[in-house]
Amino acid sequence: MNQHILWVEKYRPQTIEDCILNDGLKKTFQEFVNRKEIPNLLLCGTAGVGKTTVARALCNEVGCDFMIINGSDERGIDTLRTKIKNYASTISLTGGRKVIILDEADYLTPEAQAGLRGAIEEFSDNCSFIFTCNFKARLIDALHSRCSVVDFTLKADEKLVMASQMFRRLTNILNEEGIGY
Repeated sequence: MNQHILWVEKYRPQTIEDCILNDGLKKTFQEFVNRKEIPNLLLCGTAGVGKTTVARALCNEVGCDFMIINGSDERGIDTLRTKIKNYASTISLTGGRKVIILDEADYLTPEAQAGLRGAIEEFSDNCSFIFTCNFKARLIDALHSRCSVVDFTLKADEKLVMASQMFRRLTNILNEEGIGY
């Protein structure tokens, strides 16, 4: 069965240490892991920089129950009223906090975003929210103000270092899979 797993999932980093990040971001996220605490986060940056992977790795390492909702697929107020409220209003089976990852949150409707403002406050004792987006300006100010904003934008000198790390990761995957290159 393992032979049918998509490589993007098979090789997705499971810890912050395994994520390819600049030193500042890695340190920030590792502090959350060390404290076993995930605040409300807004992770923003271009597509493919690792926002969703970091969100999942944080939850895995801290040991939180989490649910992922794709904001471009489930973007309306009905998702908030049903899925999000039902999940956030219940306690975790493991006894810890719960996390809702709203992937591609910049595609949520304005009504859904406004409703999330209240949900963040209502469920703050039980649940944290992680929003990922490519365009943070598409999110309402009320969400920005309730989250720690983490920008994944790289400086010019970091791009070469990150590309080198990614190249090493890709060659390791190809070697492990026995693929010539």
